[in-house]
Amino acid sequence: MNETPAPPTEQVKPMSFTDKLVGIFSSPGELFDNVRQTPPTNSNWVIPTLVLIVVGLVMAYVLTTNPTLSDQMSRIASEQMEKSFQKQIAAGKMTQEQANQARDQVAGFGTKGPIIFSYVSAVIGPFVLVFLPALIYWLLGKWVMKAAAPFMKVAEVVGLTLFIVALETLVTVILQIGLNSLFASPSLAIFISNFSVDNTMHSLASKINVFTFWELVVVSIGLARLFMKDMPKVLVLVFALWILWTLLTVFGGAALRG
Repeated sequence: MNETPAPPTEQVKPMSFTDKLVGIFSSPGELFDNVRQTPPTNSNWVIPTLVLIVVGLVMAYVLTTNPTLSDQMSRIASEQMEKSFQKQIAAGKMTQEQANQARDQVAGFGTKGPIIFSYVSAVIGPFVLVFLPALIYWLLGKWVMKAAAPFMKVAEVVGLTLFIVALETLVTVILQIGLNSLFASPSLAIFISNFSVDNTMHSLASKINVFTFWELVVVSIGLARLFMKDMPKVLVLVFALWILWTLLTVFGGAALRG
């Protein structure tokens, strides 16, 4: 007796760029199911990364050409440099004369330094935001959740969330210009009138950001679909990692500043 061959499984087609852009905001679960079921697609992380670079460069230009914000950047850089000199003098690693010489040498760089850093970080930062979290989440999936997912698929999930980061960047620069404050952001820091980079509680407040929580939820949805694990468990692990990273950066940075 002849057996009727099973019909071929219909191959899932990748979403269009427009559908992905809309999907990350409206239906991330459907988007990430498509990412899991389709072949590796570099554009899933390349395009959002390029978008964030463009937005970051625009933000850098706006901040560095705005007199008030540019002055704040230069003042903060000078203050931090001076504190570093004084710390080294107190530790006996530098004399006052050496500090004066070093100060004179970097005087011309004082205003250009923050500007250069703004543009460089705008270009390099998005790549770090894709591949560092992707590596951590991939290891988390492999070692903790026993999930077999290619590293570049995890990078695609993380990369697509950069659309949210790009929106956050635009909102942040609008707030900074509107409030004439370099530290204005969609976080608890917006309620602090005299923000100080040396105040640990102020730094912690700047991390409590509505866009950060949004991004963490969306990336948790993506990882849950990619790893095929329960969403609540993935969400707890992702938020636990964020809390750990936040504490390390805030309190670790405070310890380094002494």
